[in-house]
Amino acid sequence: MREQPKGAVARATYVAEGVATAMRRRQRDKEPRVLLYRRPGDPRVLAPGAKGQDAVLEAAERMVVLVDETLPTPREARRAQRREARATAAEEAEAEE
Repeated sequence: MREQPKGAVARATYVAEGVATAMRRRQRDKEPRVLLYRRPGDPRVLAPGAKGQDAVLEAAERMVVLVDETLPTPREARRAQRREARATAAEEAEAEE
């Protein structure tokens, strides 16, 4: 643990350094990361700016877009569930008659 600074300017500098460190950490956490696996359970982070990182990120983004296009939105999924429930109820009602 660092020693607490003495004096108003030193305390302000100490607080500013802490805020700057937190901002850098948040920014770093928001950046996309590429994990490469040599074998199962052995991940390695591809360093930002490394050769091929942009191509890998681009391919991953395209895959996510393809998956998003094929999956229904939550609203569409709820509508489909309601339609299915109504159809099942109608079939059960017909079977009882």
